[in-house]
Amino acid sequence: MKKNTVKRRNFIKTTATGTLGYMLLSGCQSVAKKVDANSKLNVAYIGIGGRGHFLAKDLFNYEKVNSVALCDVDDQYASRTYRLAPKLPKFADYRVMLDKMGKDIDAVVIATPDHAHYPIATWAMSMGKHIYLEKPMTRTVWESRKLRDLAEKTGLTTQLGNQGHGASWWKDASEWYKSGLIGEVVEMYNWTDRPVWNQGPYQVPDGKEKVPITLDYDLWLNVAPYTPYSSKIVPFHWRGFRNYGTGAMGDHACHSLDWFYSALDLGMPTKVKTIASQYTEFGWPKHTTTEFEFAPKGNRPAIKLYWSDASVKPKEVKRLAPDELAKMANGGAIVGTKETIVCYDQFGNRTMITPRERMIELKKANALPPKTLPRTKESHTRNWVNACLSGKKADSDIATYASKINEFVLLGALSTFFSGQELHYDDKLGKFTNCDQANDMFFSRYKYRKEFLISQKFDM
Repeated sequence: MKKNTVKRRNFIKTTATGTLGYMLLSGCQSVAKKVDANSKLNVAYIGIGGRGHFLAKDLFNYEKVNSVALCDVDDQYASRTYRLAPKLPKFADYRVMLDKMGKDIDAVVIATPDHAHYPIATWAMSMGKHIYLEKPMTRTVWESRKLRDLAEKTGLTTQLGNQGHGASWWKDASEWYKSGLIGEVVEMYNWTDRPVWNQGPYQVPDGKEKVPITLDYDLWLNVAPYTPYSSKIVPFHWRGFRNYGTGAMGDHACHSLDWFYSALDLGMPTKVKTIASQYTEFGWPKHTTTEFEFAPKGNRPAIKLYWSDASVKPKEVKRLAPDELAKMANGGAIVGTKETIVCYDQFGNRTMITPRERMIELKKANALPPKTLPRTKESHTRNWVNACLSGKKADSDIATYASKINEFVLLGALSTFFSGQELHYDDKLGKFTNCDQANDMFFSRYKYRKEFLISQKFDM
């Protein structure tokens, strides 16, 4: 145990210098088939029962896409997507699909449970496939950094599925802040009704339930260790269980925290402190509140961002009417010395100055600053397709942006297990400076099943 801990801490030191990823990935070159900008992108889909259904539905109807294959471990859960494209080849195992149809696939959409993101993404990218990867990008910080290194090494086109980043709302907030309209930021709030799935101090299932005949449960487990099947976990509730998901923050915050992170150019937090309800080795806590602190930047002083889940909201937000706050199941607020900006869901939608009468007044006075940041017109998935075809970076590129927002979110999620303790994070060192145990949690708590990894260099 001590030997493993030392190895993990050495990893943290070396990744801060940017050398380890390249050392492990030496010899891994992009073998992506070049796609003519005037041709179609051949896309395969992995994980099509939940969020993947809507991603596939969008691209099935896009004239720049040639959909070539579908992959899912659960025929029942995937059936509504199968009905949309009954003639496409169907697979249960992504390894088999990529082996048999690799030459016909340019890119893959990955929308599986969190624990399978990293193994599938590394498998596809190592074969030269562009990837669209649902949020959170990975289940652990170690996986996030390794995937970032692979994206840098291969130069493939990548996209994190936090579609709010491709929308205009955070850009509105950014322009209002940088113009001085809202004054200096005093505090920030983010609240959510997540979890809307089974989450809490659950124990390992008792094994009394039979696996449905339509589900290949061994393939669903992927790199995770064997645990008895439970319908309280598969196919929808896995987010609340530590072997597979990343809890409420992992599900929600790559959307909602990006509204602050990108709009205000926050950088990584310097301090993180969470108060959590009861949890187990197997289950995430039912409720958390987290306080992030960010270092001063330019003329901006240090500022704090307050997160709360399980439908717990701030007691009050300056300039936001209590009855308006009560109606917002998910939302965020940036409180400035002059104005307050709010958004009304996890994507930053309906960003506006509050109260509403003040927003109307500013518009009538032509007091809102000009729109200087570029806007994306197409959907997030289509933005990725166009980037693949043009050779440009997508909005949520893994190497230059998404790995950072993902790591920010995962730092908050892992602080859950140090309830009441303020963790100090140094972004240059890439580690917490006052809690080695928290740094150890950058890694998986279990050994990956190697048959689901393309190479041992992707195995801890």
